[in-house]
Amino acid sequence: MKPFFSIIIPLFNASSKLPQLLESVSLQRCRNFEVVFMDGASTDNTLDIVADFVKNNKKQPVIVHSSPDHGIYDAMNRGVDWASGEWLYFMGSDDSFCDAGVLEEVKDVLEREKADLIYGNVVGISGTTRYVYNTEDKVLSKGIHHQSVFYRHSLFDDFGKYDLKFPVAADYDFTLKVFLNDSYRIRYINRDIAYYGESGFSSVNFDYKFFCGHYRLLKCNKALDRIADPDKCLSDSVYCCYHLAGTKKNLALAWRNLLFYVFFVKKATLNFRIKVFYNMLKRTVRRPLLT
Repeated sequence: MKPFFSIIIPLFNASSKLPQLLESVSLQRCRNFEVVFMDGASTDNTLDIVADFVKNNKKQPVIVHSSPDHGIYDAMNRGVDWASGEWLYFMGSDDSFCDAGVLEEVKDVLEREKADLIYGNVVGISGTTRYVYNTEDKVLSKGIHHQSVFYRHSLFDDFGKYDLKFPVAADYDFTLKVFLNDSYRIRYINRDIAYYGESGFSSVNFDYKFFCGHYRLLKCNKALDRIADPDKCLSDSVYCCYHLAGTKKNLALAWRNLLFYVFFVKKATLNFRIKVFYNMLKRTVRRPLLT
């Protein structure tokens, strides 16, 4: 019988933070889940800690795979391939469930209501910042932590896996694809799901490649009227194009999106178009910025 949940955990030299995560997993009252560890060939004692977890949770289905990977999203994609659960949930080694009832409550909701994606809130590991995603505008315009989201496994058949060209926001890119497709049922519960590690890669880096096309993605999916401040979204996307041009990284992508904003945003004034094009050209020909 397939497990209800697959908890996919990408790992690499995570021994210092992993025990707290595994304790929160072990304490879950709902036991209808498997754990899928995708290790990127750690050189510390990460796999020893995982082995202890397996030993102490003999009745829990566990998959452990260790080999070099191409980063966290590559590991998560491999986890999708190994997972057999109906619902997939992704945790970083420095994350943890908020309490022992998380999986139990989410499962109860899913057994009562039809959904393809269900999500709640997350709290920074320090406990000082709580992210409440109770409006569509927040998700579409500002992003969403993947630790708040449970995905029906079949979504990865429909949309493919995480796009590795986005090093920081591939999870947000995937989640937006679901939100922007009205064929899928999305359910929000006002419930804290996880404490997320604020020192993780996605917390201390920004994905200029994804966000330079953020406004374009929303516009092409006719979703600009679903966010409160589309002008800010446009401004932010243009800024990301400037940044990529200034660093001389992903210039082709930056220019494709910038030209879209110049020629295909109907409400843009002629002055805006000239200014944006000139600023982009100026950043392109300058010496690259240090990043």
